[in-house]
Amino acid sequence: MKTNKLIMSAMMALTLGGVMTSCNDFDDINNNPFTTGGDKIKPYYSLLSSIKGAQMDPYIGERLFVIEWASAARQDGEDGYNTSIGKTNDGWYGDAFRYISNWMRDANTCIRLIEEPQGTWTAHEKDFYPNLKQMARIWRVQMMAQFVDNFGPAPLNGFQGVNPEFSSEKDVYYWMLAELADAVSKINTEVAPNDTEKNNDPVFAFDAAKWKNYGISLRMRLAMRLSEADPAKAQSEFEAAVAQGSGIKTVDGTAAVQEYDGGSDWSGPMSRSWDIQSMSATMANLTTNFGGTASVDALAKYVKNTNKEEEGKENENRYAEHVKDASTYLGLKFDQHWEPNTDNPTKQLFFDGLPSKVDPRALLYYFLPGDYKNRTQTGYVAYFTNAKAPQVEKLWAKDDQNKTALATVDATYCWNGLTAGYSGDEKATTNGLVSGSDLGGYGYIGTYPALADEYRNSKNKRFFFGPWETYFLLAEAAERGWNVGTTAEAAYYAGIKASFEYNGIEDLYDAYIASEDYNRVGTSVKWSHTTEPTATSMTVKNGYTGAEETVTYEYPKAANTLYAKVAQTPALNDHLTKIITQLYIANTPYLPQENWSNHRRLGLPFWEIPTSTMSITDMKDWTKDSYKSAQSISLFVQRFKYPSSLSSSDAAGYEKAVSFLKGGVDSNLTPLWWAIGGH
Repeated sequence: MKTNKLIMSAMMALTLGGVMTSCNDFDDINNNPFTTGGDKIKPYYSLLSSIKGAQMDPYIGERLFVIEWASAARQDGEDGYNTSIGKTNDGWYGDAFRYISNWMRDANTCIRLIEEPQGTWTAHEKDFYPNLKQMARIWRVQMMAQFVDNFGPAPLNGFQGVNPEFSSEKDVYYWMLAELADAVSKINTEVAPNDTEKNNDPVFAFDAAKWKNYGISLRMRLAMRLSEADPAKAQSEFEAAVAQGSGIKTVDGTAAVQEYDGGSDWSGPMSRSWDIQSMSATMANLTTNFGGTASVDALAKYVKNTNKEEEGKENENRYAEHVKDASTYLGLKFDQHWEPNTDNPTKQLFFDGLPSKVDPRALLYYFLPGDYKNRTQTGYVAYFTNAKAPQVEKLWAKDDQNKTALATVDATYCWNGLTAGYSGDEKATTNGLVSGSDLGGYGYIGTYPALADEYRNSKNKRFFFGPWETYFLLAEAAERGWNVGTTAEAAYYAGIKASFEYNGIEDLYDAYIASEDYNRVGTSVKWSHTTEPTATSMTVKNGYTGAEETVTYEYPKAANTLYAKVAQTPALNDHLTKIITQLYIANTPYLPQENWSNHRRLGLPFWEIPTSTMSITDMKDWTKDSYKSAQSISLFVQRFKYPSSLSSSDAAGYEKAVSFLKGGVDSNLTPLWWAIGGH
């Protein structure tokens, strides 16, 4: 994979129908990226450059968004990079540091060019530029939040042409919240942009009211981040944000940017064709048997059939024969091909069919194994599907690899996820379901659901903030007893409805929210249904012999979860678990960093600890017996280490930054200030 060292200039304008860019080399990565000079022609060109860069070109999209965020957030299966077990990559962390710094730099340049104008402004610009400044401040906070929630302590006096002074996470958060409050208060919603200006804002076309709502919702998000570390500040800032306005509450108000194919900054961050992006066990556990929507109904109605020979044939017909009752059946058990040392309640199981009920959004996010007829663009992921990856795979005897098959499984339309763990696990080397026919891969795309083409082909809109998140934040705030002008229940259901509307499945909403069925980790959808799950009898089949047996299915032990460290009463099905579970699903796939952050803050939703047959060298507290005890933050990735390029270019700044970290330890397992164990 070729390293892209081009930083796109914002000296040319963008029209939404095409892109004009100029490039300059940025080869000296040892230069401190927080120091900058130079001017831009129009202030909004600099803001455009920041927005464009933050879309992520395929190079940084693969490394930051897919390999780090989506894996750390347990949206994706491991895909062989070992992110979930603490594997670090200094080069990729350096890329993230540099790219995000440049996005902040460009937003700051927009602000500086307005504060220090070059030349004379027209009468219109005198009205518009003060608004533009506030919009740039809001966007700069969005970028700063990305930085501080990745690395931790950050500089607040950067971009001044001198080495920056790093500040604590608490100081950075207080600054960001103050910035948002002030910027929102100064936006004049009566000022309209001209057509040229509109074409240079791919988020809201400089609609002042929408930018104001974005700032309000972003303030809610960041205020809630402090719920455990600084609850009084969290509440006061959240309530003050609500008092400023509604925030983003409609689908047409979603903060989103159109993707464009072509390998540029505008390409989708998940567009690299060789990235498998298979579904994780976390996602499978959360979405299986979740909600009252029959899987075949969702698939028949909302998944496009692009196979011309199949036109006129109901999708339901070909799915129906694969459906199995997820409320009574667990799947095939393979105790010789998956290690048991994890607290994943579905460990060693492979669901050999389509669950009778699956959260319908998940069936849009991930395509089923072998469901090539229903892909938006069959064969788009050329690395895998030119040959149409096979669904029938074998599980081999350990000492007789590729000679004696202990089992053969047809994974067509099956719904499973990869358990977090070491991708080089020795048991995977004989497991064709995991490693494929050649036993050389991990998360083979022929046997596990994988990210749908809609999110790979750079034709979608990448969202940064949706209305569902505003509602779920309000629901959490109300559940905490804060004064936010709504009930937790009303906001919770409004969040689900907004998510369904965004995905075009609003007519499935009523059946979905009525469900009292538990997903695989013991959570149900219906708000009033808070009965905790108990062990239940279910059916499994021996994967090697086909013998059917009844087993006692054990949900995770609430007292052993990370959530138990912050909950007054440990639970699997309380209101807060419902809220964060819904937010997690709704934010998928475009907001993995937020999903990661919520888990770091609350331990929600439930994630399994990693599994392996061998020692995990990058996670020193992990042992083969870790799953027998309560979950620990040291078993989950917490942040990015600062790259070596920072310590080499600014040793004093690096030491100051590290001094603010918990214990003064620059590790990817060190919790951030606002996270569980960080304060």
